[in-house]
Amino acid sequence: MINQRIEETSNEVQLADNRVCFNSGRVENGRGEQRLEPLPLAFLNYLISRAGEVVSRQELLEHVWCNRQVTDDAIRRVVKKVRVALGDDAKEPKFIKTIPLQGYQFVGDATVPNEKPDMPRIFQGRSWWTLCSVALIALIIAVLFVFKNEEPAHFGAVVTPLTEISGSEMGGEYNAQTNTLVFMYRGSNREPFSLYAKDLNRDLLYRLSEDDGAYHTISMSPDGSQILYQRDKGDGYQVFIADYVEGVLRHPRRLDIPQQKLALQGWSADGKEILYHAYVMSENQSHKASSKAIFSYSLENNISRQITFPLSKGRGDVLARESADGQYLAVVRNQQLRQYRLLVFAQHDGKLLHETLLGFEASNLVWSQEQPNSLLLSSFKGQLARFDVERGLLTVSEQVTPGLNDVFGECGKDCLLMRRHGMNYRDIVSTPNPFQSSSVPPVMLKIASEQVEWSPIYSHDGSAIFYLSRDQRYSYLYRLRHEGPDAGEKTLLHRFDTLDAINGLQTSADGKYLLGRREERLFMYDIHNRQFKWLTGDDEQIVYANWSADSHYIYFSRVEQHSYKLLRYSLATSQIERVQDNALARIEDESGQVFVLKDDFWLSRLQADGTELALVQLPRLPELTIIARDNALYWADKQSLIVHLNKLDLHTMQRRAFALSHNEWTFNFDLHPKLTSVVYSKELLAASDLVKVAGRE
Repeated sequence: MINQRIEETSNEVQLADNRVCFNSGRVENGRGEQRLEPLPLAFLNYLISRAGEVVSRQELLEHVWCNRQVTDDAIRRVVKKVRVALGDDAKEPKFIKTIPLQGYQFVGDATVPNEKPDMPRIFQGRSWWTLCSVALIALIIAVLFVFKNEEPAHFGAVVTPLTEISGSEMGGEYNAQTNTLVFMYRGSNREPFSLYAKDLNRDLLYRLSEDDGAYHTISMSPDGSQILYQRDKGDGYQVFIADYVEGVLRHPRRLDIPQQKLALQGWSADGKEILYHAYVMSENQSHKASSKAIFSYSLENNISRQITFPLSKGRGDVLARESADGQYLAVVRNQQLRQYRLLVFAQHDGKLLHETLLGFEASNLVWSQEQPNSLLLSSFKGQLARFDVERGLLTVSEQVTPGLNDVFGECGKDCLLMRRHGMNYRDIVSTPNPFQSSSVPPVMLKIASEQVEWSPIYSHDGSAIFYLSRDQRYSYLYRLRHEGPDAGEKTLLHRFDTLDAINGLQTSADGKYLLGRREERLFMYDIHNRQFKWLTGDDEQIVYANWSADSHYIYFSRVEQHSYKLLRYSLATSQIERVQDNALARIEDESGQVFVLKDDFWLSRLQADGTELALVQLPRLPELTIIARDNALYWADKQSLIVHLNKLDLHTMQRRAFALSHNEWTFNFDLHPKLTSVVYSKELLAASDLVKVAGRE
């Protein structure tokens, strides 16, 4: 029986020269005998039963891990154990093939040896819950084994600091021609960033910016003679260029670039142009939202030209790098929500050569110096991938290293230049509501640990705070009581895979449920019964979600063919119905007023006659908190280096703003039910350094 679908796997299966006994876990081959644990056996059994088909991560979680929350690393460890036992090679698989961004596929020849008539078949006639029971026991054993036998940090990679200065270093860029490192640095989170350079040949560190101005982004020209950077003098970031001579910036001059709110992407290969991205408005009337496009600016004639034209409901083109030989332009495009694609263009005619779906949000992109015509992509979460332009092949590393991210260069074979950071870069704090006077000072609190804490919200009565915390393995949902007789009681409610982005926490007005999103999937948590429930599927892309004022419904928007549809979920019937097109969110206050956030980010009030009255255009942010309370609207935005909390009085239409934080990117907050205080996640000094990493790939 060769490569046919095996519905009920035999007690023994022959895989080339491997004889696998599912009863005993023995794997016999020419190299001797090995034993597999029940969980790898269950994985192999299920994969063989679906021979030739691509099995997704979600299927594995349902049928092998029995819907338990496990990390991608845990799945990869099981896959590796099976491959080692079978003598399989991930690069040239004979049995188990990794399909990037999709799952795994059994590609080998599976035959069932002749069996005696009374020989039992391990899963014949049994339901999947039997397999799950076996897998669950194996999972418990595996978890205990993992906690007793922790893997070395960063999978044994050797990490060597490049600068060894305390504080926060980021935005690193490496110039291979001059062996020079340039980066941004600040000693505390109250300081703006300064510019630095490190001459790696002579081991000399230079501070390039002499004042305390707010600098952002630094890039060295291909020949090392010039430095490009952005600086904010109080009216937004402007672009400057200066000559670089032995650790000194000379003759700085501002570039007259017409676009505002741009972000530098680096230099062209010949050093005659610079690349940046800026927002452009779509010409399509049915697609009103703006997205980022890539521009080039000629240093010879001071002319900008747009070179990419994304049609996207996402942020558009967020990264761009030109290859060292000038042949290719690589672009990372945020298509919609958290869907990212890598595009590679030919520079001589602008032809699109490759378009590849990425399974993660790339935070950095760099052309390889060691492997010609290949790209390195990395994420803040520690994912790493390499793309071969000639073969059009994306290889995603099985190793994920939270705390090691943002690859910006190479230092030899399997030697990368990266950023290393700790997992404690946010604490939760509360502050008095700046728009509310009170004779009784509110209870102030701070939630701090060695982990990162974020996304705090008050309970329906204000006596507790729900928030998220993260370490290198998991994300955790906690409840902390800070008022009443149980003040100080901390309860773990749920645990998520640490690579998953958890956003949009909200509590229902009746205090029974929590609402949130894991990546783009909507979930609800029953606080009293400790029950977790998915409301939407993995194939749906969900954005802003809000409770109705009576807690009977959940309003959320879903992406459908490049447009947003506002939907409503009923808790009573578990049914979803369509409410409105081209709308992102519906917000209801306690008095019955209804507000609608349209896809152009205009917030309107729904009138009694069904018409909408436009109130204010809000900032276009991936996460946007809008609170309607006591005939007022609250939201946060950023002006220059300051995050402001805004209030719009709906009686007088007067808008007020209060500086909530400096040098931060915090836009999520919550108001106490009595409007006495504001709680938010405050940025700490993101202690980080630039490092050389050997053995990461």
